[in-house]
Order: sequence, then C-alpha cells, then structure tokens
Amino acid sequence: MIRTATAYDILALKKIWDSCFSDPINYIDFVFDRLAKPEQAVVCEENGEIVSMLLMIDTEFVFGDETAKAVYILGAATAKQHQNRGYMTYLLDYAENLARSQGVQLAILVPGEQYLYSYYKKRGYNADFNVRRLKIKRAMLESVRTLDSSIIIDRISPSVIADIREHALSKQPHVRWNTEKIKILMEDSFIYGDHVALYQGEQGRAYAFFRLENRKIFIKESLGSEDDMVLALVRALMSQYRAKGVLMTLPTRSELFAHEGEVIPYGMSKPLHVKTYIADLNPYMNLMFD
Repeated sequence: MIRTATAYDILALKKIWDSCFSDPINYIDFVFDRLAKPEQAVVCEENGEIVSMLLMIDTEFVFGDETAKAVYILGAATAKQHQNRGYMTYLLDYAENLARSQGVQLAILVPGEQYLYSYYKKRGYNADFNVRRLKIKRAMLESVRTLDSSIIIDRISPSVIADIREHALSKQPHVRWNTEKIKILMEDSFIYGDHVALYQGEQGRAYAFFRLENRKIFIKESLGSEDDMVLALVRALMSQYRAKGVLMTLPTRSELFAHEGEVIPYGMSKPLHVKTYIADLNPYMNLMFD
C-alpha cells in the first residue's frame, strides 16, 4: 500500500534513511524535525512494514515574470532487503500524481549517484540543470578589489541571503527558496561544519556557502550584487583562512572566468502538466538539501 506518512511512521522513516545514506543521526533528526513534516513523506507499506519512502518539499521555479509551483523530491530510499522490486517507481508515480492534484507544475530532484541519472531518465526526468565547477588560485584574484569592511561568518540573517540570491538570479530561471527554507539550508550547512559568509558594505553585497578542508575552500554557492563582489568575497575568504585555493560552483551563465572550469550535470526535472522540458532555459539549481 502506498500512502502519505503519519507522525507514527517517523521512526521507521529514520531507520530507512539511516540504512541507505551515510548521514549522522543528528542530521537525520534535523531532516524530520525541521525540514519535512509527516504529510510531506510518501511511503510504501508491505505487510504492515514501511519498506520505501521519499520526501516532497515545496518550492518554486522562477523564470522571468512567471513562477511555477514545484516540488523537490529527496530522501528517496528503499530498505536494502526490499530493493529491486519496483517500489520506488510506484512511489514516484504516486508522489507526482499527488503533486499534480495540488497544482504543482514541476518535479525536481538531485540524483545522489551518477548511475541514478539513467534510472530517473527512464521515469520521465531530464537532466535539465547543470553547474560549472571552477578552481581558483590566489594569482587569479590579484586585480580584484579589497573589501571596505570585514566579512561576517555564520551569524547572518536568512532574509539577507534570500534577498541577495533573488536579486542575483533575477535574470536567470532558477529554483527559489523562501526565507524560511534559506534559514533551514543554513542550519543544514552548520550541522556538517560548513559556514556561510556575508559581505555587506558600501561596495555592494555577496554571500558564500562554504566548507574548509586542508586549507582549501569549497564553495557550494556564492552570489552577489555584482560578479566583482563575489570575487572580492572569495579573495577575503582566502586571506582570512590562508587558503591555498578555492573550488567553487557557479551558474553556467556566470561571467566569472566564463571560459574556464567544467560544466557538470546537477539536477533533473519532470513536467507534471505540460510535456516539455526546461533545458533550453539554461536553468539554475544548486543550493539544495542534498
């Protein structure tokens, strides 16, 4: 039987998540305490046991003056002893039909492994979202301006991040998160020891979600009022942490070192009402719960 979950199912959902993913217990608790309500989970039950699950998180896809309701599917997992029986296909069909009934126009997801792109493609999803990975060395930033004030680390208002993000992406089709979800995304980062940096001064504004590892900075997303502000923030982070280099993820449309880096697939989508794909829009998806 396939159905939406109830509060009584949460422990079983946590057990499936724990058996299928490598997240620590406090992160699993975070997902079900802060991100997903029981009614946002779809489960497959066999002989009274929940054997498969996925979560449905509401979001929006914005392109120009248009906004489409979207659902982000994550945590799709089947208990190992019940895999390869088609449960996930049934769950996806159920979740998509449920979303359609609620006026949702687009389902989106981020495959956790490369082989899953083929799996989801067979189920109607298309690899519509790409990002560009770029390595930056200190010498590449020599001509970048120096910020006129210190950057702030972690103690940042989510509303400021949401505002900068929407301004920076105003001309690019993208997955939008509201202030509440940005706050949860920040908490998500902190659980894994990652950070959020903000510059806000007379020169402009910019932020970065980043991780430090072996004197290298890995930036998941950095956007600003201007491209120069993003580079200035990156330079300030390198200086503050004495980093040897930066690996950052950028929208494919970004003009920052436009001809460098590697374009890689990031996410997939499936239209739920109109049989069309959005790849031609060159859309952006990156700051996700993944």
